[in-house]
Amino acid sequence: MSRREVVTLGTSCQIPTRERNHVATYLRLGDLGVLVDCGEGTQRQVVRAGLRTSQIDALFLTHEHGDHTYGVPGLLNRRRVEDVPGPLPVAAPAEAIERLSLLTSFATNGPEPLHEWIPAGHGEVLRLRSWTVRSAPLRHRVPTVGYRFTEDDSRTLIPAVAAEHGVTGPDLGRLQRGETVRGVSLADVSVPRPGQRVAVIMDTAVCDGALELAQGCDLLVSEATYNDDQVALAETNGHLTARQAAELAVAAGVRRLVLTHFSSRYEDLTRHLDEAREVHPDVVVACDLQVIPVPGRIEQTSSGPEGAAAPTAKT
Repeated sequence: MSRREVVTLGTSCQIPTRERNHVATYLRLGDLGVLVDCGEGTQRQVVRAGLRTSQIDALFLTHEHGDHTYGVPGLLNRRRVEDVPGPLPVAAPAEAIERLSLLTSFATNGPEPLHEWIPAGHGEVLRLRSWTVRSAPLRHRVPTVGYRFTEDDSRTLIPAVAAEHGVTGPDLGRLQRGETVRGVSLADVSVPRPGQRVAVIMDTAVCDGALELAQGCDLLVSEATYNDDQVALAETNGHLTARQAAELAVAAGVRRLVLTHFSSRYEDLTRHLDEAREVHPDVVVACDLQVIPVPGRIEQTSSGPEGAAAPTAKT
């Protein structure tokens, strides 16, 4: 299967540190690559991660705060210098686009636009190849959205079952292209292959929108600005603690939780990990430039009586 992974380009929040850049998260979803948020210094982090700006098919901004957006002009200008075809789709909360346009006005290529604004609110934002991107409002001090990336469902061909129907060799390819072969269709010799789901939630207190986006995800990237010792401050500032992020992941049935967006007050994130793991079994406290795989999809690998199939996790 093509690679499905998260590259945490930056994991700090308002103030970067020696070890942590402003927040930015790259999602490699097979042949699709997207960036969620683009704090100051992101273009350099892209280079350090071994990526190219041509591998960014769209940019999704959660809100207008500088630790999430000040790297956008540099990223757009780098794409211009590298002759990456454009314009780049850039999604952002609809209420923030006018102000963010002032920021991106520094990225120019004469009359040619370097980017195209896509308003994000509650619902579908964009279709990118076999993925649907949805957004939902979060609870922060300014208009903020999170994003959910959902792959189209498909089907997995079972060659042994096809052989029982007399379909083998090159005819298997015809079935996968949607053709019917001697009265046999793909649905007759295959099992469902659910699409994968990944969500990114930044700068929010506990809210329904966060739960909606995280529901049933294979992987959730979530802010965890504070420890539980600052739960009151988290509520005041519209953020999550590590424990709250883990509780959200459990409530939503998330398989793997990746924590990021840490306050610079914490040099040691051991307590973040401990608090989250008390609640959720699969937690990663991310560091800059870490590559974290999306858990393999749960697939059906064989057909049983009356079309039943045995599920298995596939990496």
